[in-house]
Amino acid sequence: MTVLPAPSEGLARAPLLFLLAGLFSAAALCGKGMPPAAAAAVASLVCAGLLLVSSLYRPARFFPFMAALSLLAFCISLAAGLRMNSFSPVDGSPVSDGGEVVLERPWGYRRALVVEGRSGRYLIRVRPYRAAREGDLVSFSGRAVPFPNFSGSSFNERLYWRARGVDTEVETSDIFIRRMPVRTMASFRTAVRRRILLSLPPRVRGYMLAAVLGVRDPELADGHRVWGTAHLLAVSGFHVGLAALAAWKLVSLACFRRILPSGWRVLPASVLLWAYVLLAGGAPSALRAAVMIQSVFLGKALGRRGNALNAVSLAAVCLLAWRFEWYADTGWRLSVTAALILAAAAERARGWGSALHVAPLVWFTTYPQSAAVFGPVPAAGILLNLVALPVFAFLYPFALALSLPALLGIPGGYLIAGTAEGLFILWEKIAGAVSALVPWSVSWDPWLAAAGGALFVLYLSAGIYPLRGRTVAGAAFAFLAGVLFL
Repeated sequence: MTVLPAPSEGLARAPLLFLLAGLFSAAALCGKGMPPAAAAAVASLVCAGLLLVSSLYRPARFFPFMAALSLLAFCISLAAGLRMNSFSPVDGSPVSDGGEVVLERPWGYRRALVVEGRSGRYLIRVRPYRAAREGDLVSFSGRAVPFPNFSGSSFNERLYWRARGVDTEVETSDIFIRRMPVRTMASFRTAVRRRILLSLPPRVRGYMLAAVLGVRDPELADGHRVWGTAHLLAVSGFHVGLAALAAWKLVSLACFRRILPSGWRVLPASVLLWAYVLLAGGAPSALRAAVMIQSVFLGKALGRRGNALNAVSLAAVCLLAWRFEWYADTGWRLSVTAALILAAAAERARGWGSALHVAPLVWFTTYPQSAAVFGPVPAAGILLNLVALPVFAFLYPFALALSLPALLGIPGGYLIAGTAEGLFILWEKIAGAVSALVPWSVSWDPWLAAAGGALFVLYLSAGIYPLRGRTVAGAAFAFLAGVLFL
């Protein structure tokens, strides 16, 4: 007697992946000007289409599930799309307000300040000599201006700042800055940044600023961009994963075992996890990783093992439901793409060989987005990323441990941190040598980008289902839908 496979076996493992595909389609279409209702209908159709094509067979009880998930995609997309388009047109009206600087970063030849005012968040661009620090109080007056529109560029500045809660850009005619003591997270970040800058050797200082605060040193950023390892300086799933592991190990010490039952250890671990994310600036990629890890923590508390693809999809769905504008953030998209590939690899760990294939896969599947936004992608990154993550999984905690004496003002702490300085310099020399041996870069090419996209969809499909004809058909449908809609 022939034994049929379990109904919708793959769908039961990662149903949220199909919901994510629908929401992302709607977000992209809303960003291109489609009305929210129409984009929500597309989200529902994409979700339903993927479910139908990808199902192993269709028992009667599958259709209510498909209808419920498609309806959920429609409702979330409609609500998020309406919020995304709910902004007042900029008419040059006068603005006078003030508040705390919650974000400060370089922006071209200027500094960008995000100010939490009484009437919302404002973006102010100032010359470097007038830049405020995070946590400072500013008062300003000026006029509202539209965000620049770079025609022919894939970067949408309005959506980028809207994803960070910015409602209006202000061209200031007058600005007053008042320094504040450490009271808020923004001012605490400034105090930590100042301590790192004054206490540590140059290389350790740059890497600690990147790992702890999400602040990039320009010299280090240029080097890692040439080596194809720029993601090591951006607070992402890698850094959040290290922080989560450290938090879990800390609360699992012997003293906590006697105080807290196993299920309750999730609470202090979660507090430490989100404290790190806030300290690091709450970057989109960090938020995605934190939500995913939080779902893993909750699974531990409930005694259930979750699915990696479902966890990544849940994190991405939550962020898109919160703010549709996240889809336009390149860092967030690259983080989700890499996380989905890693999750699919975890699901197929027994069938697709060792982990050595994962780094090249991540390179090829993220190439289309990286090349379109940042320009040519270094080919050396294929080789360097095979060892970069395990090396920095050791270097970052080791350097932080050696930096603590200097940060605490202990005599001789600077010399202790110098050990980590030597290791970082050694890594840079090795990376430079590999980059010299593989000096080529890959520019954006439509055929190569299409191949990367097809590989991404096929690998995800293979992470859910056995690699059969229906799997390939479902992957082809998803790829063609992406080409047509996006």
